[in-house]
Amino acid sequence: MQQTRMKVNLSGMPLTSLVTLYSRAKISKEHGSLFNDAKAVELVEQIDFYFSLLEKSGADFTFFANAARAMQLDNKVKAYIKEHPRASVVNLGAGFETEFFRVDNGTVRWYDLDLPELIEVRKQLLPETDRLTCIAKSFLDPSWCQEINTENGVLIIAGGLFRYFGEAEVRQFFSLLADRFPGCEIVFEAESKSSIDVDGSCGAYGAGWNDDEPEKRDAMQAEYMKAFENAWKMFFPQAQKDMMIGALTTSTRPRGTEWDDFKTWWDQLGAQEKSKAMSDFFFGFTCGCPLEDASEMTAWDDRITVVDQFPLFRNIPRGPSMSKSTRQFMDYTDEKGRIKIVHVRT
Repeated sequence: MQQTRMKVNLSGMPLTSLVTLYSRAKISKEHGSLFNDAKAVELVEQIDFYFSLLEKSGADFTFFANAARAMQLDNKVKAYIKEHPRASVVNLGAGFETEFFRVDNGTVRWYDLDLPELIEVRKQLLPETDRLTCIAKSFLDPSWCQEINTENGVLIIAGGLFRYFGEAEVRQFFSLLADRFPGCEIVFEAESKSSIDVDGSCGAYGAGWNDDEPEKRDAMQAEYMKAFENAWKMFFPQAQKDMMIGALTTSTRPRGTEWDDFKTWWDQLGAQEKSKAMSDFFFGFTCGCPLEDASEMTAWDDRITVVDQFPLFRNIPRGPSMSKSTRQFMDYTDEKGRIKIVHVRT
């Protein structure tokens, strides 16, 4: 008997949790020797959502980037709980993240925190246990801190959460951690300031090339546009198209919301305007809290100490089974330091 799938209706920022879930499942199937997330594959089968459209509307290198972040966070969590086997791990902006099932040592205490509408769905798909707890709150609501067991160490992971918030909010949050959890450690992904510039780079998750590398830049933008066309025609509702066009910071905008209107407008843009549009269109978000170097955080609060920082794709093999654009993306992103994993202590 075929299992009934669970309908999930999310929009805006919560929708990105389904994109990252699908990314992990996709990469697990295609590159299982590098990354294996059996629980993500299982959840994709259980959720009634247009994952097939995500496949058509996403670029390979963005799917891989989401999985790479999970790989690096897994390594950090495993290292921490090896030294602190009964620690509490708090996953901020958890969405449908399944990291607990990839790293569980049998004794760790795990907390998945996200907005109430997401946690409501998550608990139905991934029920709580005596060591796995869901917290239905914003990470900016300090009351969640009272729910964490601090007896055996605290590690906090935040994935790509901070890109959706301004520096003032993120700085305040780190001061909260220093107040509530002195000595805790936190690991997250950060984008550099250069990943969101508009001087010839295509922005959009740090995938750009500058004007001195036009062939790479144009090839990457072409792959984005192929995926974007599929998304525009099959995936984006009218309200989202209107919102995305309204958010454009380019000097001109498409005359309408049909793809032909968009393509005509796009073909008339210069390289810098195309780059600016790419950044505007990436989920309608730009990185709100970029970091060129993690040492900048020590100026936020003198209780913050940098433990480690390294490029997103460090030590991840560039295998022949990967697409050329994925390998180019990995190399360029690491060479230019556009996306990094940051590990600090409060």
